[in-house]
Amino acid sequence: MSPSISVVIITFNEEHNIKQCLDSVSLFDEIIIVDSGSTDQTIDIAKKHGAKVIHQDWLGFGPQKQFVVSQAKNEWVLSIDADEVLSKELLANIHSLNLHNPQLAYSINRRSFFLGKEVKHSGWNPDWVIRLFNKNHCHFTEDKVHEKVMGYQSMQKLDGLMYHYTYQTLFDIKDKTVKYGQLGKLSRKKAKNKYLNASWSFIRTFFIQFGFLDGLTGYQIAKMNAQTTFIKYS
Repeated sequence: MSPSISVVIITFNEEHNIKQCLDSVSLFDEIIIVDSGSTDQTIDIAKKHGAKVIHQDWLGFGPQKQFVVSQAKNEWVLSIDADEVLSKELLANIHSLNLHNPQLAYSINRRSFFLGKEVKHSGWNPDWVIRLFNKNHCHFTEDKVHEKVMGYQSMQKLDGLMYHYTYQTLFDIKDKTVKYGQLGKLSRKKAKNKYLNASWSFIRTFFIQFGFLDGLTGYQIAKMNAQTTFIKYS
């Protein structure tokens, strides 16, 4: 029999996302949410879906995700974001796994949507992310943003998609651009020219990563990346 899996999620004002996220992981052994002070219906919705909710003031993405991992009762954890939904194919593959190698981590292909439009290029597709791992051997880095899972010795890709409904409104774009830029500033290792790096960020996304093939969506993502970079190095 394969070991049980704990689903771990961090939240802050995710009432528009959390229900469909929790619906997609309802069959897992345990669901733990660490919330950093939601003022909407996030916590009520989570509890109605049987999730265990713990409060923790915001620590930054890496430390916050590592904290929720530490609260899981099972050794194997599936870390997802509140705006992510697992496809039926991915769920079936996860439930069929033989989780007897604690030094093996599993990578999931994330398919993202920007203002409701599927992003096929712009550096967002494919987007393989480590999300299923053994907490006794793996951990999130301390990075405030762009955190990673470390500690595994080998990695296996899973069939099936995880849908990521990010940047759903213009407010989301503005809010997250500032948030990620400020967090990037805290984790940057050295100062760089903000104008040159912002310009390079736009060029990389829109041209080198074929963002122009995503049309207006690609332009919006390139512009957002440039603005985030500008804030990071200001």
